[in-house]
Amino acid sequence: MAALAIVLGAMKMAAGVLVPGLLALFIAIVCTEPMYWLVERGVPRWAAIILVVLMLIGLSSLMPVVIGGSFVQFTNELPVYQERLDALLVRSSAELAEYGYDLENLRTIFDLSAALGWVQVILTALGGLLSMFLLIMLLVIFILIDVPKSLGDGEHTAAQIIRTVQRYFAIKTFTSLLTGTVVAVFLLVVDVQYPYLWGFVAFLFNFVPNIGSVLAAIPAFALALLFDGVTAALIVAVGYVVINIGISNGIEPRIMGQQLGIRFVWIFTSLVVWGWILGPIGMLLAVPLTMTLRIITEGHPDTKWISDLLKPESAERILDEDVTRQSTPG
Repeated sequence: MAALAIVLGAMKMAAGVLVPGLLALFIAIVCTEPMYWLVERGVPRWAAIILVVLMLIGLSSLMPVVIGGSFVQFTNELPVYQERLDALLVRSSAELAEYGYDLENLRTIFDLSAALGWVQVILTALGGLLSMFLLIMLLVIFILIDVPKSLGDGEHTAAQIIRTVQRYFAIKTFTSLLTGTVVAVFLLVVDVQYPYLWGFVAFLFNFVPNIGSVLAAIPAFALALLFDGVTAALIVAVGYVVINIGISNGIEPRIMGQQLGIRFVWIFTSLVVWGWILGPIGMLLAVPLTMTLRIITEGHPDTKWISDLLKPESAERILDEDVTRQSTPG
């Protein structure tokens, strides 16, 4: 336990180096598939790397274009939101006084300004990543230059990690992009401020399993409550619930299956631990990091109990059935 505490503390102190390094590693793992797809079609490897990197630069340049103005305006208007929140709490305290809730109680319970402030913290962290963009791209290029194609083949630990991370990010990116697009269109229809910003937040937080979709709904719900009243806020809440149930609980499990599953308690724990070590970006990388840990521990008899502890029962059953089918003749 003492050694674990020392290692985690050292990782937290080195977060400034670990965050761009881990991001570059996972981005490179995802990019190996399109790179070798181009190589197999006759494109020289150096040209394939350049095309993949240009694609990454093009996609990442869309973020400041889409949300840059909205983020600046949202940050500047935070004091206005605080004033509206205070006015709403004053009106509500008069109605709820007979139930024993005074103004201070309501301010403690409904601290919407803190929720809006957290959005600012997350987006500011992303802005910090943009300042390290050149370093991350250089690391991605160096990894793509050196990674052998055979590394993703076979059943050894590295190959399993690469295939698992590639599949996870491919599916999660698709469902997150779908979630963000639908949320932005929905908020545009119901006339909530900054629909594209909240659509991007929904896209981003969808990478945080289970609680990410709830956290992404808070800012839009708060703005609807502050500017349009309780009815509009309830409409926004119901819309988020329908969208996330339809995509996260309907489409995503059908595509992803249970092979990548982790017990809910460990998902939540990983969010807390990796978020504490690496900051907001750690919450986005919590699941792939935990899946990597699960695969590494599964390959060694002395640590397989850790992997069994992380896997949900449904995933264990599926893996057992696969082994049975493979070992049965015919």
